Amino acid sequence: MVSRPQHAPLILKKKGRNAMIGVITTHLGILVVIAGVIYGGFTGFRHEIKLIEGEVTIVPGLPFAIRLDELVVEEYDREDFPNVNLAALPKKQQDSRVTLLKSGKEWMAMTAAPGNPARVDGITLLPAINDVGWVYDLVVTDAIGREKTVPVRPWALPVITMGDRQVMAHGRGASGAHKVELLERDGGQIASLGMVTRDEPLLFDGATLPIDVASVALGAVRQYTGAQVYSRPQEPILVWGSVLMFAGLVWHFYFRHRDRRREDKSDA
Repeated sequence: MVSRPQHAPLILKKKGRNAMIGVITTHLGILVVIAGVIYGGFTGFRHEIKLIEGEVTIVPGLPFAIRLDELVVEEYDREDFPNVNLAALPKKQQDSRVTLLKSGKEWMAMTAAPGNPARVDGITLLPAINDVGWVYDLVVTDAIGREKTVPVRPWALPVITMGDRQVMAHGRGASGAHKVELLERDGGQIASLGMVTRDEPLLFDGATLPIDVASVALGAVRQYTGAQVYSRPQEPILVWGSVLMFAGLVWHFYFRHRDRRREDKSDA
């Protein structure tokens, strides 16, 4: 009869030791998962950003800046889904062509889309589904010909200051057919001051709007997309922890039932 060495771990001398190894492995996997969650909480990040065509976006903590060169959007035709609200569907194509910049110089070009993110150096850029639209600038000219460019963004309060008055801007349409309506609260009512297009600026005189503004014209109109930028360094740790947990459970139940069957046979 072969005897085990006296210096062997106690668990190897116990009855049911094989099943116990599975329990230990499972608990080890749980500890690895907990460690991964803590590690990710301290080192990972997630940012919600807006990318505008032609503009550079700087995200705190990223080793590069992001410039959206072009947003290619294609909608489904009504013939494709005649009984469905097309606004509720994802876009047929929604490609964000971006350039990453380091130290002010172009570093890498890539294309990202919903469901097909761009990844570099452990950082993921994922455009949001259907969070696309138009941003525009209004060019406000005063009575002596001085121009001021006022950016209007749909995710910010669309209120602009003209003289000592606050005016709301509401954009309509898209691309070359873009229009902007200027609104002003008059007492308890909202009154329209007029419509601004690319070809027709809105002209004022002292009787129409008694402030130091001569005209409002529509400036640059560009597309934007929402996106998430995130890093999940804990993912490999969580995967290995899950593998350990699963392997430990399989090991435990297999040897537990095997040992019980052997016990039943010996008792018989």
